[in-house]
Amino acid sequence: MGTGSSAARPRGNAAGAPESDPVVEYATTDAGRHYFVDWRLITDDYFIQDGPLKLTNIDFLNDENGRAHHTDEFEEHNVVRRGQPFTVELRFEKTYDEGEDKLKVELHFGDNPLPNKGTLLRMPVGKSLEDGKFSAALDSSEGGYAKVKITTPPDAIVGKYHVVIETMSDGKTFRSRKTDDNTVVVLFNPWVKDDMTYLDDDAQLGEYVLNEHGYQYYGTSRRIGKRPWNFGQFEPKILDVCLRLLDRSQIKAESRGDAVKVSRIVSKMVNSADDGGVLTGNWSGNYAGGRSPTAWNGSVEILRQYYERNRPVCYGQCWVFSGVMTTVLRCLGIPARSVTNYDSAHDTDVSMTIDNYMDHNLREIDGGDSVWNFHVWNEAWMARPDLPEGYGGWQAVDATPQETSDGVYCCGPCPISAVKNGHVYLPYDTKFVFAEVNADKVYWLVDRHKNLRKLRTRKAAIGNKMSTKAVGSNARHDLTENYKYPEGSDQERVAVRTAVSHGLKPNTYDDVIEDEDVEFDVHADDEIYIGQNIHVTLSMKNTSSEPRKVTTHLTARAMYYTGVPAHDIGELEKDVFIPPNGEASVEMTFTPREYLDMLVDQAIVKIHAMAHVDDTNQVYSGQDDFRLMSPDLTVKAPTKMTLGEQVTAEIEFTNPLDVTLSMVEFHIEGPGLQKPKKISHTPIKPGETVKVTERMTPRKVGKKTIMASFTSNKLTQVTGELDVVVS
Repeated sequence: MGTGSSAARPRGNAAGAPESDPVVEYATTDAGRHYFVDWRLITDDYFIQDGPLKLTNIDFLNDENGRAHHTDEFEEHNVVRRGQPFTVELRFEKTYDEGEDKLKVELHFGDNPLPNKGTLLRMPVGKSLEDGKFSAALDSSEGGYAKVKITTPPDAIVGKYHVVIETMSDGKTFRSRKTDDNTVVVLFNPWVKDDMTYLDDDAQLGEYVLNEHGYQYYGTSRRIGKRPWNFGQFEPKILDVCLRLLDRSQIKAESRGDAVKVSRIVSKMVNSADDGGVLTGNWSGNYAGGRSPTAWNGSVEILRQYYERNRPVCYGQCWVFSGVMTTVLRCLGIPARSVTNYDSAHDTDVSMTIDNYMDHNLREIDGGDSVWNFHVWNEAWMARPDLPEGYGGWQAVDATPQETSDGVYCCGPCPISAVKNGHVYLPYDTKFVFAEVNADKVYWLVDRHKNLRKLRTRKAAIGNKMSTKAVGSNARHDLTENYKYPEGSDQERVAVRTAVSHGLKPNTYDDVIEDEDVEFDVHADDEIYIGQNIHVTLSMKNTSSEPRKVTTHLTARAMYYTGVPAHDIGELEKDVFIPPNGEASVEMTFTPREYLDMLVDQAIVKIHAMAHVDDTNQVYSGQDDFRLMSPDLTVKAPTKMTLGEQVTAEIEFTNPLDVTLSMVEFHIEGPGLQKPKKISHTPIKPGETVKVTERMTPRKVGKKTIMASFTSNKLTQVTGELDVVVS
């Protein structure tokens, strides 16, 4: 066909056109003659040569851009990272003439894009890109095709943009329509130096942005437990829900390029306490109307459920909030990790000390402050241009709704370096985070007249064995030294005193003369599994040359991990005589029949020991919190799989208790392998071994992880995992 024909594809076929063959269509010449066009015979060098230069298609070249932008794991949307060029291929109805035809690229953000708000960007397609600015440049052209490179600045708004192409040819202008297909999602770019999330470490980027698998650490500082977690930031619909969270938060468009403001908003939107966020917290032990927090294996099912039902998901506790927040931050391009702090303080009066009060009978009085056996929050990596130099890097952010900040339930970002040095006057929420990790535990005696006398200070009681998954391995990485200097060192004491001087009890560290010559230590046996006896010992050593009479009182309680008592297991009161320079002990033991019905979610037991030395009025208060350990699930499947070929996975569990387990559920999932699935099971008798199977078909290549968990009326936090390779 020659120049002057109008053989563009019409919207429909004329009478007589062979409708059964969509590639054979009806066309008309300028002279009015009619004929059929077989598009299978049309090569790419055929294009209309007159009329306006009309765009027919934008190819976002997802394979090419995905590899360059580290976004190739996303299965939906055209996704790129800011501050870095990406390429689109434009197809026109006629040959593109680089010398005569002019192109403009427009990016439209939001419902009402405006140039003065930075939400409507118009970029003439030039010969070269401009560093640090929105710009577009011609890469190559041939026939009716043109490849155009587009770049965004490293502080660009993060979110979805509509792409509009404007052409000018022979004095005629054509503009493409805004459609959902012609959109590009722009994310933070920690690979680009001028982005405020820049992280100059490929291994850490691989872990904290690209890894979909991780761990949540729980338990106690003496008995650390870990469970696998499916972050799944690249799974279908996860990017959609992350963008919806930013939209729903009503964060200003110009703030969506600021990692400080975005991370703070995400910490608010992951909980439902304000603005109908993702997760509803529940620490009551009654999870009717939702799912027990221990039953979740990852963030994917939670975020999808929120997206589909458009209402908060029930229920979460701290590690669930943290897991979801890690997913959202990594999905948006902000390096993030979940962090567990053991013996984590909750300071309610901003004193930056954790105050324990006892009456004249050495019975505890509720003072408001509490110590959680563990608490899980997040760290996000970013520069802090809003603060003096030296406070960039890892920032603590916490989505668990504990205390309000600026009137809403959010926390952070709080610079870890400020916490370490006691600079609690810097934003955001640094006083609260400091108390969580480095407050001293102060014991006060309240006499009959309500007067306070400070008994003792425990300087190493708060903030221990802070844990996250190690980079590139499944090992635990200890972060404690990032948050505080070695306990008892001069630097650590200066940081504590500096912080407390900005609190409500600045005189806490006035000297107290203590007369103590009896040493105490309370502890339970190591590695006690559910179903075994609990054995507790209070050891005492008299360092004086005089005998000592000691009144002791021991209690054992089942606890929620937040430090709130659930049920009393038992107690013991006993008077003990210790010879000069001698030793003595008090012991108590509990059988499974005595404690099993008392346990709650995390199977944590708190032993509290009180002692009074009658001869010197020395007072001791100590505790040992421990987690009764659960058995593991065994996950079996081929460790080498082929993309698209179905395999069978098997989960095996043996009941270790002498009671029948009811309300049994298995949960299984794995990014790129299996969508989250619940499998209900009949009751399991004592000692019985059961197996469940699940078929799965790998969707992505590479190293993947199958994650499984088990819940029942008596056992929770039973998990297992298996690493596989898909080729």
